[in-house]
Amino acid sequence: MQEAVMKKTNFFEGWYFKEQCKELTIAFIPEVSYDEKGNLSGSLQIVLPDRSYYYTYKNPINMNLNRTMFIVMDKNVFTDACIHIDIAEKDLQIKGDIYFDREAGRKFNVMGPLSIFPLPCKHGILAMKQQLSGSLEIDGEVYDFDGGTGYLETDYGKSFPRRYMWSQCNWFGRTDCQIAVAAATIPMGPLNIMGTFACINYKGQRYKFATYKGAEVEKIGEEGFKITQGPYIFEGRRKGGMAVELKSPEMGKMASATREYLVCNVEYRLRKRGEELFHVKSRNGSYEFL
Repeated sequence: MQEAVMKKTNFFEGWYFKEQCKELTIAFIPEVSYDEKGNLSGSLQIVLPDRSYYYTYKNPINMNLNRTMFIVMDKNVFTDACIHIDIAEKDLQIKGDIYFDREAGRKFNVMGPLSIFPLPCKHGILAMKQQLSGSLEIDGEVYDFDGGTGYLETDYGKSFPRRYMWSQCNWFGRTDCQIAVAAATIPMGPLNIMGTFACINYKGQRYKFATYKGAEVEKIGEEGFKITQGPYIFEGRRKGGMAVELKSPEMGKMASATREYLVCNVEYRLRKRGEELFHVKSRNGSYEFL
């Protein structure tokens, strides 16, 4: 958050709120950006399994209040404790509140020592799994989020990577498991390297893959990935789902695009020296590839 305040030109900061209940998965992506002249603007993307919406706002508010993030765009408020949505547009009517159990979330430092480098985009996981309460009314239909699960992450910098893969899931039925993984091209001087991270909570065990820990990307694509780190092999696959187009930042402006499968079938497998540590599947995973 401090970096977004200090750097006033060609800079963006965005947050990804993914909220799930039995009947619905929805994501909210508020974003603030400064153009080449330092002019501030805001946008909000709302993602549903089969479509997305994009709205722009003037004079958004982005600040920290007692270590709580606080983003305001018109009548919409986003914090790490709750969100309040109030949108009445011709193409979408949505209103309601969702509350998060912040103690249930678990932050991951995914950048490690790479955070000191002036990279085009940096990433942070703010909550791997949140317990939800509240409800949303969308186009006249009410969705109850009591007992649902949430996920929260952030990106900030100048531009999204030219090539990347991202996948996330924290809905595995009775299996206690949360996974977030990504791989992307990272410019390091004259070279472009493929950097990666994977954050895994599985039945009380915590696993972390990262470029600075020796992780290597063996394969990424629209249908899956393979990452190795020492004796570990972590693989994932995507199947089905509908890709919807989302706007993405380029030089601080929402001038580019990517595609996301908000809801799709995913499976993840972790092995160590040939021994399978886990193999999990879900119908509520998310996947992006560019």
